[in-house]
Amino acid sequence: MKPVRKPRLPEDELAYILAALRAGIDPGKVARELASGNFYELGVARRLVDIASARLWLAEGAPIADVLTMLEVRHWSGRSITDCRAYAIEILWTAKHQFDANKNQRNPAPKEIKYAVA
Repeated sequence: MKPVRKPRLPEDELAYILAALRAGIDPGKVARELASGNFYELGVARRLVDIASARLWLAEGAPIADVLTMLEVRHWSGRSITDCRAYAIEILWTAKHQFDANKNQRNPAPKEIKYAVA
């Protein structure tokens, strides 16, 4: 596995999480590392890792039902099935809207950049 640089600032977290997940590092380990860096509590770090995981799966073309199931299964221990489903839906909704927002960003045409007033 390729080593992944740990974040120094909170704004580096998404890039770090995505790189770690792509490198095959366990999501639980990534969340614990974020929490140990004093940026976040463990629950918030797990949520960030779950959102990043869902975004990666959606970007790879995984069906929404499969992403939902993967998020549910990840949190079965310690929660009821209903709570897992609600959490997974919330994470999926957040990830899908972030993914759609990034996907639909309009890139200006070269002429627009050339003639833009500063």
